[in-house]
Parts: sequence; C-alpha cells; structure tokens
Amino acid sequence: MKSKNKLKKRKQFNWTFKNGKSVHSKNLVIVYNKNKGKDFKVGFSVTKKVGKAVVRNKIKRRLKEIVSKLTSNIKNYYTIILVAKPSIVDCKFVDLQSEVELILKKTNLFKEI
Repeated sequence: MKSKNKLKKRKQFNWTFKNGKSVHSKNLVIVYNKNKGKDFKVGFSVTKKVGKAVVRNKIKRRLKEIVSKLTSNIKNYYTIILVAKPSIVDCKFVDLQSEVELILKKTNLFKEI
C-alpha cells in the first residue's frame, strides 16, 4: 500500500470516528467519510480485545494486503477506517477478503467496473 493512501495521524482517526458513517459486518466495522484530498486514505484499528500483539499485527498485515490489492477499485476522496471485531481471529484470509469487498460494496466505496 502506498504511503499517500495511509491514514497516519491520530487527529485524522479521531475526526473520522467522530464525523464518519459506520457499517457493520460479521468481523469488521467500516467507518468512512468524505475528505478534501485527491486520494483515498485507509487506516486500521485492531484493539486489545482481539488478542495479543502478534495476533493484532497478523490481522493488520492481512487487512493491508487485501486493501493493497483493491486500491484500483476503491473510490477516491474518502477516508476509511477498518475496525476489527474479536471474531476476526477465526476468519480465514479468503473469507476476510470477500468480506472486505462486500462491505466496500455495501458502503458504495467500490468503483463500478
């Protein structure tokens, strides 16, 4: 995933959580809002409820890989945060990938092909 697409600052996370819309699925919550930038920005939130550091980092790596494969299909001008639920630990990579695609389509952040 390119650096221009990463959500880095705590201030950006807080603003998106406060002003954004959220949609839930079985293993994920997506919080999104329109931004002023030209590109989309993505951040990941995996809390200690999910597991210890090794597990949390594994989940973040998986989510980053999925989003990097979908970068050409995600609409620009949006800030997106993917929040992991504790049930994500038991989810396989393929299932997680289809769930991310489904939730992006549900929120209308997926480009029409």
